[in-house]
Amino acid sequence: PLPSPRIVVIDRPQSPQSMIYAGHMLKGKGSDDLTDLVSANDILGATPLARIMQDLRETKNWSYGAWSLIDRNEQNVAYIVVAPVQADRTGDSIAAIQQNISDFLGPKGITPQELDRTVNGSIRELPGGYETSGAVLSQMQRDALFGRPFDYVEGLAARYRGQTAATLDAAARAAIDPNKMIWVVVGDKSVVMPQLAKLGLPVEVSTPVSNESAAAPAAAAH
Repeated sequence: PLPSPRIVVIDRPQSPQSMIYAGHMLKGKGSDDLTDLVSANDILGATPLARIMQDLRETKNWSYGAWSLIDRNEQNVAYIVVAPVQADRTGDSIAAIQQNISDFLGPKGITPQELDRTVNGSIRELPGGYETSGAVLSQMQRDALFGRPFDYVEGLAARYRGQTAATLDAAARAAIDPNKMIWVVVGDKSVVMPQLAKLGLPVEVSTPVSNESAAAPAAAAH
């Protein structure tokens, strides 16, 4: 679908926390080679030491944990951000995430320290990732799904060693576009709406369907 950047609010009265979901569809398929993009996102948002987590949790103390991921299946890829935050900082948290993404894709690209940490971490976690039969089977299933050879992981260490800040920056900048993101906020409408009005995006409110109202048509059909 064509992107329609906006904020969708799902009202949850008296909630002390807001759950933020955001994202947009990426070009290409999940079966494409996304190694550099995934590594770039490890630095932006996928790990405890990533920029989004460090900013919202460690620096600002607005969230216990905030992260981003590259969500993929065989045919589609999406960039997703997830951030549960304290209700009175909902708008500020969205603005902070937007700033982190824009900085990462622009003037504040990957640093040598971030590259070394990500490359070394990715290589060192490989042996522990395949200690069980279930883990090996899961990798084989992913390889079958994405059309990769079953010795795919044996070449990953060399791939990681060959990564540079420039290649990872290029992968992220070619894929992620913060101007296409749709934001969903589950929280207390009376608290979050004044905050969201300052962000410059269209805001719409969606009323959640209760279990009772959802069950009524089914009961009537019977």
